[in-house]
Amino acid sequence: MSPLLQKHIAHVAVRFYRSGGVELALVPLLAESASFTRSAGDGYFLVALIGEPGTAYPLDLRSPASLDPAYLAAKFRLDRRGFGYTPEELAAVLALIAEDLSREEALDQ
Repeated sequence: MSPLLQKHIAHVAVRFYRSGGVELALVPLLAESASFTRSAGDGYFLVALIGEPGTAYPLDLRSPASLDPAYLAAKFRLDRRGFGYTPEELAAVLALIAEDLSREEALDQ
């Protein structure tokens, strides 16, 4: 490892979701990786839209602000032509995913 390259390895469970034509992957972010992910740590997920180049962003899906269509359009650059779905569709799917994650967390308690 050189001083010019930093690396952190974490084994996490990547989740893949599909709903209404929206396909995405969620990678849970950890406190240890916050320095690599715009200070997003525990509770955040790196949301990557499958099949849409350059569309990944860390989101806290517990926060209602993360589900705002205008916010998602800006962060995922969904204002460009060629996307298969709208910011409103992405927001709706992320709301379903947030509910699923909440149920998953309840099982752990």
